[in-house]
Amino acid sequence: MSDLFGYAGTYSSPEAPGTYRFTLDTITGTLSNAQLVYAQTNTKYSAFCNGLLATLTETNGKAGIALIDTSSAQGTLLDQLLTEDVTSCFLTWHHGCIYTANYHDGHVLIYQVHEGKLKQMRRIFVGKEAGCHQVLFHDHFLLVPCLCLDQIRIFDLDQDYAPVKQLDFPAGTGPRHGVFNGAHTKFYLISETSNELFTYQVDGLDFTLKDVCSILPEGDFPNAQAAAIRLSADEKNLYLSVRGADLIVVAGVSGDSPQILQHVDSHGHDPWDLTLVAGSPFLLCSNRKSNEILCFSLAQDGTILQKQSTLSIPQCVGLSLE
Repeated sequence: MSDLFGYAGTYSSPEAPGTYRFTLDTITGTLSNAQLVYAQTNTKYSAFCNGLLATLTETNGKAGIALIDTSSAQGTLLDQLLTEDVTSCFLTWHHGCIYTANYHDGHVLIYQVHEGKLKQMRRIFVGKEAGCHQVLFHDHFLLVPCLCLDQIRIFDLDQDYAPVKQLDFPAGTGPRHGVFNGAHTKFYLISETSNELFTYQVDGLDFTLKDVCSILPEGDFPNAQAAAIRLSADEKNLYLSVRGADLIVVAGVSGDSPQILQHVDSHGHDPWDLTLVAGSPFLLCSNRKSNEILCFSLAQDGTILQKQSTLSIPQCVGLSLE
């Protein structure tokens, strides 16, 4: 069986009715069968775990998350909790719990899932309009890039989520998303405002900055905003999306410092999210403003070869795969 199911959240818009499921042929790279599985507003980010899809949601002036059983074609809503004033911008699973980051309200929410029901377990408040943009896990620590504060805040899960450290960035950097290597000895972060790639050597809570480089090509890109960052399974390449410039950037990271290998046209507008397909030489990209997901083929060295297929999904944003 070569087909793999994926999911795409959609940005709040009259033409974007909710979360979609789609099919990817992992042999040919063909995208097909876009179907609405959860009709709701502003489902920007979704994540799949153990047969359940968690997605952001918004209704009647309140926001939160929804839990969906996707075993049927239409999807079955199991539960939802609406405890936020505005929709979060990020969602992920960790050890059976769901974590969300809220950019405007400036907090991280933690939900427990039990027998198809959601329970809010914790609210970590950073600061209103802090720009909380992601949640990452490093041993028993939780990292929250805060775009508007130009900081990463670090909390200790074993000490009741007490704040233990922060990483500071120059004013106007806008740290957005990061990724660790498998051994958690390296940490890579992209900044939305300055469009830079930061590389750290990591030893416990010691983050030593080793390199900072621009991810943009030469020229003027006044509207450029870096968005997604993904690390290849062999840990040799990073894949970065840049909205405004409509670029996908490939950076080689097998050496002492990153090397920009490619600037590739995203073949659309506003490339928001990227997803690598495990075990297959493909990279998916959601171009929000051109309303489509694209599949790109990858060469053996991880560079991008060509566009394989396109699938229309309105205002597509966050991508996840089963």
